[in-house]
Amino acid sequence: MRTEYTPEFKEKFTATTYIDLTRHGNRFGGPIKIKLENGQVAEFEDTQELTPEGIEASRGFGTTFPKEVALVHPRGGDEKRHGQTGEHIMAGTGGKYGKKVVVTHEGEKIITERDVAAPVLTKGDKVKGSRAGKGTDYKSSGMSKEFLGSIRNLINSELTRMVNSMPGSAQHQILNPENRELRAKLREQAQVMGLKEAMKNEETTKLAAENEAYELMHVVELSRRGVKVGETKAIPIVGSGMFAESLFKYALVRKDKNTGVEKIGFDDIDEIGGFTKQGTSLRIKLDRDTRIGDDRKLDDFTKDTFISYEFTDPERAAVLKNVGISLDWNKVMDLSRAAEQRFAKK
Repeated sequence: MRTEYTPEFKEKFTATTYIDLTRHGNRFGGPIKIKLENGQVAEFEDTQELTPEGIEASRGFGTTFPKEVALVHPRGGDEKRHGQTGEHIMAGTGGKYGKKVVVTHEGEKIITERDVAAPVLTKGDKVKGSRAGKGTDYKSSGMSKEFLGSIRNLINSELTRMVNSMPGSAQHQILNPENRELRAKLREQAQVMGLKEAMKNEETTKLAAENEAYELMHVVELSRRGVKVGETKAIPIVGSGMFAESLFKYALVRKDKNTGVEKIGFDDIDEIGGFTKQGTSLRIKLDRDTRIGDDRKLDDFTKDTFISYEFTDPERAAVLKNVGISLDWNKVMDLSRAAEQRFAKK
């Protein structure tokens, strides 16, 4: 029996961190233009806030952390929906985690009543002492505007096709200006095709993988510097669609439990159960033996830390029920270094 994993050992020597690679909650589709087969054009000025479903899923995610967790610290990109997701994850913890923070509103300091942690970076609001994740949203990712525009157009074209294929009554519901939640759900379905197309572009996928790896390694570094024995922390990384999957494309190891054969990455996203759904993640648990490595040396990470993995989405877990999953940390670190060099040039 490995005594280092007994409760007594954990209590004395093990510092534990949970890292979740997740995505922001479902949002409204923003301005949408749908060309109908009769030649008419329906235009909608929907917002880009999280939908009620997106809020509920984010709050539900906040209930999934193990009881041993003492602090939850969400991180994500600069985009508003990432910050909103982080806030609702915190709200879902029922006040168990987080603390009241100082927020500036156009130069004035206001003590808010929100129990939040990063990321809460929105226009006019900045949480004191927080740093948003770097490059895990499209705007700050470094992807070209032309490429992102082409994917956006593809998604909108698929949305138009889906609307035109509907029977009249269903189409009428979608085109009702008040039914923005229905349009948001339909747009999310159309987005899957757009994301699949985006991941056919090797340059873009590699860039997204590098950014996600960079943020992941930064969180690993935070876990070494900031997590002590007896104060288990959870640090969800809130990214946009395809960022976690891009990292999986280059660094996810799947080992067949029957044959022992290993494969890194995938050819088709459906091999791992599709894209990450709302309120689900790849949950990475780091159990660091504080007697062994130097917490100031990131290179000691794989020497002193026992790592376990879990896809929290039941559907994705079912697809991979006969497969052991892990990450190739050498590849993760290589990807992270590439992003670090790119960010340094800016």
